Amino acid sequence: MLKKLVQRDRDRVLSYLEKNFCDCIYLCIDLEKYGVGHPEVGFWYSERKGEPYLVFMKYYDSIQVFCADDNWKAEEYAEWMNQFSVTMIRGNARAIQKLEGYLEGYHTAYGITVHETEYREFPQFSMVERAGVEDAMEIARLMCADREFGENYTAENLAVQIRDRMIENVGRNFIIRENGKIAAHVGTFIENAKAAVESGLIVDEKYKNKFYGLIVHEYLKKITMQEGKLLYAFRINDAMQRYTRAANESICGYYGKMTRG
Repeated sequence: MLKKLVQRDRDRVLSYLEKNFCDCIYLCIDLEKYGVGHPEVGFWYSERKGEPYLVFMKYYDSIQVFCADDNWKAEEYAEWMNQFSVTMIRGNARAIQKLEGYLEGYHTAYGITVHETEYREFPQFSMVERAGVEDAMEIARLMCADREFGENYTAENLAVQIRDRMIENVGRNFIIRENGKIAAHVGTFIENAKAAVESGLIVDEKYKNKFYGLIVHEYLKKITMQEGKLLYAFRINDAMQRYTRAANESICGYYGKMTRG
């Protein structure tokens, strides 16, 4: 039976998730940050022998899921998930593999979770600036011009999420400008005092020959590592997975993503 998470059970569920951190980073940090009272973020869980084993989070127009084993009936939970008509469902690979046969209208892809441990210094770091809430829509439009991001978000919905993360201090965004316009972007899409998740790496097509993507990527690694935070990234396309191997980065988990359409 799936139960809505209430405050008295928060710590039990969070403890279960933290034991499997690399496979449920968003769930861990969002539950720690938002708790059970945020209007756009909700948590549900199921128990086995009095202990949590399956956890869902609805975050705006997406769902995150985690379960450490395969001993659950995905069809029952898929029926519950269908009520939300979300655009994206993400989770550890084993959970997504269980669900994908029972949810129609989505296509599925799988990737790796990476722990980033080193950075390279570039003189062009001086070009990087921290974005403000007034930049959220321009960042969202740039991201949504890319097929991988555009199939998961609308610019309007993404801009709201970026603004909210800035205001709530759970995410930061870094940009390079050319002629007054944003040419490159990277951000932390969730973070706490110990860890952060890199996402949103995008470069305007007109500037892809200037290595701006590499510069903002390495800049973000530098500042988070100097703050003593563990930095993670989700990589689903072949180019970034090849980069992971070339950079000798540590693969710490495997995840899946289901996108509507």
